[in-house]
Amino acid sequence: LQIAQCVSRNGLPAPSITWHKDGKELEESGETRESSGLYTVTSTLFAHVTREDRETLYHCTVHFRLPGQRRAVESERVNVTVFYPAEHVNLRVMPSSALVKEGDDVKLVCEADGNPAPVFSFYKRELDDNWQDLSSLADATSGVLNLHHVNKSSSGLYKCQTLDLDDMRQLEKDVELVVNWKPRIVAVSSPLYVRQDEVVNLTCKAIAFPRPSVRWSVNGTAHEYVEDQHVASNLTVRVSHELLRAGAMCRVSNTLGDIEEHIQLLDQKTPESKGVIIVAIIVCILVVAVLGSVIYFLHKKGKIPCGRAGKQDM
Repeated sequence: LQIAQCVSRNGLPAPSITWHKDGKELEESGETRESSGLYTVTSTLFAHVTREDRETLYHCTVHFRLPGQRRAVESERVNVTVFYPAEHVNLRVMPSSALVKEGDDVKLVCEADGNPAPVFSFYKRELDDNWQDLSSLADATSGVLNLHHVNKSSSGLYKCQTLDLDDMRQLEKDVELVVNWKPRIVAVSSPLYVRQDEVVNLTCKAIAFPRPSVRWSVNGTAHEYVEDQHVASNLTVRVSHELLRAGAMCRVSNTLGDIEEHIQLLDQKTPESKGVIIVAIIVCILVVAVLGSVIYFLHKKGKIPCGRAGKQDM
C-alpha cells in the first residue's frame, strides 16, 4: 500500500529523504523507492498496514547540506485510513443503570471497533423469551437507542447486534437495564373484623426496586416473604382496646421514597348484635302479622262472637 510521497525541489546538492512512523525512523517496517536528479528528489513510502495503524502518523524528513552545516526539514504528519471489520462490540447504559429511576431519559450506546462502523440493531427480551425489535427507535448508524421517561416495565435485558456489510459478519452484546422506582402498596388486610384479645394476622403487600423495607406502627411478630420486586409482611398481634381504636399503619420505604397505609380493625360483636336486633324485629313483625291474619279470619267465619251473648230460646 502506498502511504505517501515526499518531494524535495530545487536542492543542491541533492538532499536525502527519510521516513518516520509515529516519530520513529523507518528501517525495516517500510520500503522506500527513490528517484533523484540534480534539483529534485522524490521518495514514495510503501507499507503493509493493519488495524493497529489506524491512528499512526507518518512524515518525511529532507536532509540537505549547506557549506559548513547540515540541515533537516520535516513534512506535516499524515494518517492513513484503514478499513477493517469489527472484532468486538460493547453495550453501555447511560447514565449508569444503578442510577436510573422512573421518569428518566436513558441512552443505550452500542460501540464496535470496525471501520467503517457496522449497522446496529437493538432488541429487548420479552417475558416469553422472544426478542422485541427496537431498531426503529434507534439510530442505526450511530448505535444509540434513546428511551424516554422509563418506568418499571422498561427494566429488562437489551441486546445490540452489529452487521458488517462487507463480510456480513454479526456480533452482539447484551446489558441489563434496571429501573429504580418508589414503593407501591398493592394490598392490605383492611377492614379486618376481629374480637377483643384475639390473635390475628395483619398483611401488607408492596412492590418496589430496590427492595423495600416494611415497618409497622404496632408491636408484634413480623414475617416477610420476598419474590422479585414483591414483598409481603405478615404481623401477628393480639387485639387490644387500643388496637381496635387506632388500627395499625403499614409503612413501606426504599431509597427513592416511602408510602404508608392504614389498616382498620372492627369489633365483630358490633355487627353481630345489630344483626340479632334486626332479626328480632323482623320476627316480631311477622308474628304480629300472622296473629292479626288469624283473628281476622276467625271473625269472618263467625267463630268469634261480637258484642254481648244472645238470648236463650224459650
